[in-house]
Amino acid sequence: MKNLSKEELLSRLEAINRSNAIIYFDLNGFILGVNDIFLEAMGYGKGNHNDLLGKHHSIFVDYNYSKSDEYKKFWEILRSGKFFEGEFERKKIDGSPIYLQATYNPILDESGKITKIMKIATDITLTVNSKNKIDALSKDLKIELDKSQQLKNAIEIEKDAALNDLDVMMKKSQSELIKIIVKVALAVIIGVGIVTTVLYWMAIIADQDTQIIGSTWSNMFSVLLTNAFSIVGTIMGIKYATQEGSKEKK
Repeated sequence: MKNLSKEELLSRLEAINRSNAIIYFDLNGFILGVNDIFLEAMGYGKGNHNDLLGKHHSIFVDYNYSKSDEYKKFWEILRSGKFFEGEFERKKIDGSPIYLQATYNPILDESGKITKIMKIATDITLTVNSKNKIDALSKDLKIELDKSQQLKNAIEIEKDAALNDLDVMMKKSQSELIKIIVKVALAVIIGVGIVTTVLYWMAIIADQDTQIIGSTWSNMFSVLLTNAFSIVGTIMGIKYATQEGSKEKK
């Protein structure tokens, strides 16, 4: 760059000026010059250079930030002659935010002394806003997915609880039914036994044949016992099948 002629340097600077937002500051941050692209980007309007000349850079930033140590350090870095670049959030004339991809470049005189600082910027607000919208949508989507997963987990818990309650109720019902059948069977057996005993006693007194009574008692007892065990066996089979089905679901 040092070997370029003055005309070549001016030509390059003019090319940059035609396609980028440019503003110049002195070493204390006061505005020395600005091009139309910068004016329009910040909402001042083309040709309104006097609206900015002499004002401080802090008019483009948040008030609290302008009073911070970070902002003071920012200008100390620029005054030291260091090149500074990045994405910056700034404030337009109406207070709305604008995002700039910018470089702060020290301008040196022939002796190498820093005389001013030139900022070259590009408005990237649309890109940043689009990215922020995508990030917000992604965040909302993640929240909805988390809620959906929580709902699914809650449904699974409720389903398991309902199945467990149903299993307990079925087991209890089966146990109660078996108890009732056994009690009824015992009551019938005892009742048949009492009736048979009375019949035996009456037959003996009347001097009648007791063989028919014994055969009848034997047949009734056999049928009763067989039916009782059949019913209990069926219930136990259902109970076993239910337990196996519950295991397979788990």
